[in-house]
Amino acid sequence: MTNLLLTLLHTAVTAAKLCGTGGVRAVIAENLLLKQQLIVLRRARQRAPNLTRSDRLLCGLWSLFLSPGRIRKVAIALRPSTLLAFHQALVRRKYRRLFSSRSCPKKPGPKGPDEALIQAIVELKSRNPRFGCPRIAHIISQTFGVDIDKNVVYRVLAKHYRPAPRGTGPSWLSFIGHTRDSVWSVDLFRCESIVLRSYWVLVVMDQCTRRLVGIGVHCGAVTGADLCRMFNAAIHRQGAPVDGQPSDSRDR
Repeated sequence: MTNLLLTLLHTAVTAAKLCGTGGVRAVIAENLLLKQQLIVLRRARQRAPNLTRSDRLLCGLWSLFLSPGRIRKVAIALRPSTLLAFHQALVRRKYRRLFSSRSCPKKPGPKGPDEALIQAIVELKSRNPRFGCPRIAHIISQTFGVDIDKNVVYRVLAKHYRPAPRGTGPSWLSFIGHTRDSVWSVDLFRCESIVLRSYWVLVVMDQCTRRLVGIGVHCGAVTGADLCRMFNAAIHRQGAPVDGQPSDSRDR
């Protein structure tokens, strides 16, 4: 309450001067705004001081007399962590609005196959890998008396069936381990700018030495042609990795 009375006293002293014309109004308003900020910052707290309603009202009132350039210079300082947290909140809000499932009433329609039928289709395909969808649909119809279409069988297998690994050759992990001196790893990720514009970043790195080969950046939606262009920009003047040569010889 004392701070508010002191502020009102300063306002009453300079009220007559504010009614005149010229740049004196902006100077006085800026001084009053700075005094109010000093009052706020002098509050003994372990964290950043909170602004009360009177602080917000007075700061907003005096900012009306200042130009946009001067407002940026006398604005109350914010910590970088506060700005970063605000940016992350905006990013989460953006993608929540873009990709969140909106609740809508379910439309009446045919239901999918039940769990027992799905298990029967997957089990039949697992025991007979050469059977196609039409043959599996025919066997299910003849065995269980359920009229099922081959497209339904195809969708069930695409979602629930995973074929067992076959072959006796080396695994991908062994192959990459044997050729680690001539392998580049590629990573593609998305980041947001300060104005919430989406940028796709493609990073190419040498797998053996962890040396950064190059970076490609694209703004907006990315397509196959954009990926090729980003990769070519990342490996520009680098050349392809050669087996049997150390990666350090390709450094500039």
